[in-house]
Amino acid sequence: MRGLLLKDFFLVRSVLGILLLVLLVVGSGMSVLTSTWVLTVVSTVMFGMIGVTTIGQDKASGWNRVAGVLPVSPRAVVDSKYVLYLLLSGAGFVLGGFIGMLGALVQAQADGAVFAVISLSIALLSGSVTIPCNFLLGEEKGIVSLIAAYPLSTAIFIGAAAIWRDPLTSGLAVLAVGVALYLTSWLAARALLPRRDAV
Repeated sequence: MRGLLLKDFFLVRSVLGILLLVLLVVGSGMSVLTSTWVLTVVSTVMFGMIGVTTIGQDKASGWNRVAGVLPVSPRAVVDSKYVLYLLLSGAGFVLGGFIGMLGALVQAQADGAVFAVISLSIALLSGSVTIPCNFLLGEEKGIVSLIAAYPLSTAIFIGAAAIWRDPLTSGLAVLAVGVALYLTSWLAARALLPRRDAV
């Protein structure tokens, strides 16, 4: 799996530099307008989206056909995409959290724990939908799943906030649902996608 992750890293490394520059510019502007903790959410989501796009890049380049003759199991390919999503989302989370902490040192900020829970919740909920959709659908329809998954995840979070008035409590509830859905999605994709490709 390490080789598959390395292949995907080479696919996304040029985009990561641009993404870091965008976060720096956006972070500077947002720190004046709102809490810098918002960047935790933005960076977690943006980095996770990059991981999902590698599925379409593999299809477009024909790598899936090459992988069929390599000693790599289809389950390992599925696993590598889920792990890549977690690694990139985690990197975005750490980067956004670091920027948020720096902002909190300069001036008083909103509660960082709430933004941390929001970012992890949205990332896991969205990943549980976008990864299998990008495997199952073509490149164009896969992009639609990327566009739709994040607003749907946000809507779930808003619905939970309406039930539990405390933002941290609602965020933790949604985070628990996100972890469960991500694991369920991963296990289902491991079981069903390789079988689907063999048919």
